Amino acid sequence: MCGSSLRRVTDLSLRTRLTLIASCSLLTGVAVLAIGVHHLERLQIQGASLSAAELRRILWLTGLAIVVIANLAGFTVVWLMTRRVVPSVQAARDAVFSLGRITERSGQRSGLPSIALHPELAELHRAVDTVQCQLEDAIGHARQESDQNRAIIDAISASVFAVDGGGRILRANPASAQLFDRPHDTLPGVVLSDMLALESLHMTVDEFGTLTFAGAPHARRFNTRIRVFGRRALPAEVSIMPLALTAQQAWVIFVYDLSEKYQDEEKLLAAQRSAETANSAKTAFLARMSHELRTPLNSMIGFTKIVRRSRSSQLSERDRNYLDRVQASSEQLLTLVTDILDLTNIESGAIELHPSVTDVSATVRAISEQYERLVADRPVLFVTDAPEHAALATVDSARLGQIVTSLIGNAVKFTARGTIRVTVCVHEKTRNALAIIVSDTGIGIPLDRQVNIFELFEQGADETSHRYGGTGLGLALSRRIALEMGCTLSVESMPGAGSTFTLAFTAANAVPASESEVLTSDAA
Repeated sequence: MCGSSLRRVTDLSLRTRLTLIASCSLLTGVAVLAIGVHHLERLQIQGASLSAAELRRILWLTGLAIVVIANLAGFTVVWLMTRRVVPSVQAARDAVFSLGRITERSGQRSGLPSIALHPELAELHRAVDTVQCQLEDAIGHARQESDQNRAIIDAISASVFAVDGGGRILRANPASAQLFDRPHDTLPGVVLSDMLALESLHMTVDEFGTLTFAGAPHARRFNTRIRVFGRRALPAEVSIMPLALTAQQAWVIFVYDLSEKYQDEEKLLAAQRSAETANSAKTAFLARMSHELRTPLNSMIGFTKIVRRSRSSQLSERDRNYLDRVQASSEQLLTLVTDILDLTNIESGAIELHPSVTDVSATVRAISEQYERLVADRPVLFVTDAPEHAALATVDSARLGQIVTSLIGNAVKFTARGTIRVTVCVHEKTRNALAIIVSDTGIGIPLDRQVNIFELFEQGADETSHRYGGTGLGLALSRRIALEMGCTLSVESMPGAGSTFTLAFTAANAVPASESEVLTSDAA
């Protein structure tokens, strides 16, 4: 019964307990005072029979009894009221002190011990426990991020090291050991100026002994040659960033060694120079050989013509056929040599163009007439759609004729039956030529060959050169000459359905309106 009464008392709130303590102390004092007053009244009644010394002794004893009884009563009340408060206060104190020891643990969550607390201190205890858990989570997350960042920096191939304001290395990644040629664990604490020349990093030490960056704030990334003491200067890309670790200025420095890169570039330049030298030698050889071959070929063609036309020569029909074959082969070989010479001149930049205002329509009609006679005995319809009036363009007329001849010649070669159409597109108002379109219904070009059809020695198919002849130089040369004149040459084709080649003129080939009007009026 008494224990349950005590539990009911200690379960009361702290404010209620203080009120009970004050009330009990007041009631105890009133009760003791009433007892004392009653005792003094009795002494007053008996005062006649007591001496002064006895009366004084009784008064002292009465006062002492009042004080002892009041203190005992107060101590008892206080003990009853605080017997469960003290453990709660001690637990809360221990919880608060444990916050300062979180960083000393391994980062695992420990939590606070589970004990019976007074309701008013339980909230404080839970709040401290929550803060402790949050701190442990934050510290664990920070350690994880720190470990990840350290692993990333250590994996970087560039040398990364941090130095304080005095120039001492605070931390360095393993690649820095290769830069300074020192063991990695000996780098922290070493003064940077003892290992390399600071001016090669654009850094200096002021009169106060503080390491500072001597360059502009926006120029903290630069290429330089780092002079490491005891080693040769090495080319490097350097990036220097300020680091706010403490009140003192600190720096983090990234050094990427460019030695291998420069060596590779030097090897590439040497290989490029060697290739250019070989290409120049090849071009010079081809140009010289082309000139040397053209002279005897022209002689062969000329003498063959003379022999065939000579009235005094007694040639049989068989001999004339032989001479025709010699002349055709010589002319074919001369064309090949001329194409090679043109290609070498284009590659060496020695080709000479003489652009002038040219009547594209007249050029196309003249070349088309020659090929119309060649297909007259074939089941081929040759159509020339060129306007009677001038279609003007600023081009090299001879080179334009070379391109048109190549395009129409290919159409005639690869079209056994069907239609060949040559079209000149012209702007009605300005009379500027827009394009020359050569289309046929011949064998066509496979889709996978159309991408490279304008490359050297490329043809529509592997068996084309065996069946139709040719070297694959015509289109390549035509594309290069067209580009040199500012034109474009493109193709559209379907195997078995034919091909369409378009030589398009650009703004670079346009004739000014004033000059166009003069030329068209003169022609009229």
